[in-house]
Amino acid sequence: MKKKKRTISEEINNLRATLKTLREPDGCPWDKEQSIDDLASYLIEETYELQSAVRGKIPDEIEEELGDVFYMLIFIHELYKQTRETPFAEIISRVNNKIIDRHPHVFSSSVATNTKESLAHWERAKGKEKNRVSLMQSIPTQLPPLRRAIAIQRKAANIGFDWPNCEGVIGKLQEEIGELETAIAGGNHQEIIEEIGDIFFTVANLSRRLSVDPEIAVTEAAEKFLNRFKIMESLAKDKEIKLLDLDINKLEELWQESKRSV
Repeated sequence: MKKKKRTISEEINNLRATLKTLREPDGCPWDKEQSIDDLASYLIEETYELQSAVRGKIPDEIEEELGDVFYMLIFIHELYKQTRETPFAEIISRVNNKIIDRHPHVFSSSVATNTKESLAHWERAKGKEKNRVSLMQSIPTQLPPLRRAIAIQRKAANIGFDWPNCEGVIGKLQEEIGELETAIAGGNHQEIIEEIGDIFFTVANLSRRLSVDPEIAVTEAAEKFLNRFKIMESLAKDKEIKLLDLDINKLEELWQESKRSV
């Protein structure tokens, strides 16, 4: 006989029952110790794991990581209910209504013929909801620096404050590099910090324009360097030499050899 599939409500209730068991006096010590702050931190980790699975394009891994993210959300809600009894259905309904309100060009009489116009509608609707003083006030200060830079730049771009093309951003990057060279020549450490920050911010902006996640790009670059450096170490071992004993020219030769070997 074919097993009857349970509804999403039944599955969520089962998950909540599991959580309740884990947090009972004779349950799991780790689960009993968790706070909302702890779980919010784990949620960030799980989101990065989901991002990695999506990049890997392996369906089973994507589904597993989606489950882990959802588990953290339900866990957070369970703890939140101890201070405010807001049903999960109400939270879902609230976000659904918010999404509808922020798309007046789809669910109302407004018009948007391109992404730029649709984002402008989104920002206008959000501004009315939040009664905000600044367009930027919703950006979390806890975001990793590169991701926060992207969030800031997206907000500015949503109202049209953006470079018309990538060439403009590249020109700005070249300008910032020149300013860094001037700061280095001047020997002012604070100015050097500022100019390096400007370069990172501009590179993040260029990444956004090219639909590249800068954190992924940096991670891949670091892994590429790490793998090549390990090959350098292996080559040096085969040659019975130590990297510490080599000058920069010999190290560069090994580096080029490691690049050719992959």
